[in-house]
Amino acid sequence: MILILTKAKTWSSLMLLAFIYSLLPTPCLCAETYYGEIGEVKGTVEILQDGEEEWIPAVGEMPVQLKDRVKTAEKSSCNLELDDGSLIYIGENTETSVEILDITGKKHESKISLWFGKLIANIKKSKQTKMSVHTPTAICAVRGTEFAVETEGEESSVGVFDGQVGVKSTEDAEDEEEISIDPDQETTVMKGNPPRPPRKLSEDMLKYKERNEKLRERVKLLKERLKRTSLKDRLKKRNEALGKFKELREKRLKQKEKLKEQRDKLKGQRDTLKNRSIGGKGRK
Repeated sequence: MILILTKAKTWSSLMLLAFIYSLLPTPCLCAETYYGEIGEVKGTVEILQDGEEEWIPAVGEMPVQLKDRVKTAEKSSCNLELDDGSLIYIGENTETSVEILDITGKKHESKISLWFGKLIANIKKSKQTKMSVHTPTAICAVRGTEFAVETEGEESSVGVFDGQVGVKSTEDAEDEEEISIDPDQETTVMKGNPPRPPRKLSEDMLKYKERNEKLRERVKLLKERLKRTSLKDRLKKRNEALGKFKELREKRLKQKEKLKEQRDKLKGQRDTLKNRSIGGKGRK
């Protein structure tokens, strides 16, 4: 009888512990699932994290996180260096964000929003590569290639240096057929209109092609580094960089709060002087 009671108590205790454990918050492993990092930060490059209001200076090797916006100033640039060896160069005066990014094994699925400015992409060629770049006027479908996209106002241009890119307008995108752009060709998409027929690369696109030649060397270095470093080591460095970024954000927020306090204090002093002045005139 005593043995049976002891077993019952033990079972009840285990059930109670299991219930309590089920109520505890589950650690989010997805927060540390990064598929790339920001590299070669030059000039003024800032990040606006999803849900935040303050632009914070980017830190080299910090992870690429979904929905974060990347903005570059004049004579500024950076790279998005991905774990499959793909690289996206973000040029000056540009704002972009990564909406989807999933790189597992040979699979590459990504969606990039280019709000304004330009990017040059060198994407790993694979049958399992599925990438798209969205601008205010165009959607580019990529299966692994080298290309550039530039958008300003109501016009977007797409130039291809290697491989092939499918382009269509954002208007009625589901019904519209895309046109194929081959190497050394480009197209332009105006708001509300289908893509123009492919033509030879313009002077601007030829400059981006020259820039892409330099990016190829960077891609080689990236692939060599990926072979040398384990995922664990990359994750460690990315978390360290992310920690520095968070410190910068906290510092920026404290500076902003301090500045607000100083402004409120000055405003209070001005209001006091104004009231005294009004009061003095009244007594006269």
